[in-house]
Amino acid sequence: MTVDMPDSPLNDPERRLQHSFRKSPVFNSLLVLGVVLATFVPIRELPDRRLLPARQVDLSLKPISLPAADGPLRIAGAWVMSAGDPRFGGLSALTVDRGQFLAISDLGAVIRFDPPGKRPARAHLMDLRIGPGPDGRKKSRDAEALVLDPGGRGWWVGYEQRHSLWLYDREFKRALAAIPVRRGWRDNRGIEALLADGDGLLALAENGREAIRVDSSGLHPIDLSTAWEIADAARAPDSSAWLLLRSKGRGGIAQAIAPLIPTRRGYRIGRAWPLPKAAFDNHEGMVIRPKPGGGWRFWLVTDDGHRFMARTLLVALDLDRTQENARR
Repeated sequence: MTVDMPDSPLNDPERRLQHSFRKSPVFNSLLVLGVVLATFVPIRELPDRRLLPARQVDLSLKPISLPAADGPLRIAGAWVMSAGDPRFGGLSALTVDRGQFLAISDLGAVIRFDPPGKRPARAHLMDLRIGPGPDGRKKSRDAEALVLDPGGRGWWVGYEQRHSLWLYDREFKRALAAIPVRRGWRDNRGIEALLADGDGLLALAENGREAIRVDSSGLHPIDLSTAWEIADAARAPDSSAWLLLRSKGRGGIAQAIAPLIPTRRGYRIGRAWPLPKAAFDNHEGMVIRPKPGGGWRFWLVTDDGHRFMARTLLVALDLDRTQENARR
């Protein structure tokens, strides 16, 4: 038997307030914005960490569903990733090396991991022992960008906080060169993406307004202007350059992919294609590979920000051959 209890008049004000919160889009938007901003607490606020030996661990790839893409990109798969090592998180750049994905983290780890479909899937993790400042310190190993050296010598890594570019051998065991980049950038707004550019490098700042060409003659400012932040960059199979873009607002984190198009004065951003994602997912790494049968596959990884509300995702997005030239 159920008993209907009469409403107490003492609850009316509270009920009206709760109702207004549930119905208020402004309140909901501000709540989302607050969580998004909390996700982007500067890396210097995170604790220093204990260095660990290099090791290989099991990798979990759990398939998930994402909203349909709005544009020519089509979802080919999405997975939540996890591994039994505290260094597996904060992924900030992505490429492919010798049949595995290669990523770096914003706390100074190098992570190689198997693609979906391999059984059992494994991840190999090691610390960047050499770099700008003491290893294990949060401000010393904020690695954000990764690209293969145009001359085949190894890997270039771009660091924020201590703004610099470091060249490592193919196994990340030795540092071959280091280039300081003193641009007056804020700690968390430095190099976020690297592209091979002829015999040099193109380094792109997170703020979306500054870029530098780095070659044997020095560092050269490049004109670049976009309303977006830059999260990563990659070359497509036809050598065109593409950007992974980001903006933060009351609706969460919005992201897109767009071509980087050369101009007489520098570069401009082409038409941006929005990415399917949840509000708190933050794509930070991108690599583009040829797709069997033609077309391209964009592989993306998210940075969980070392926060409980975010995830480490691997996402595959396909671009058909008929759409490859519809990018400008």
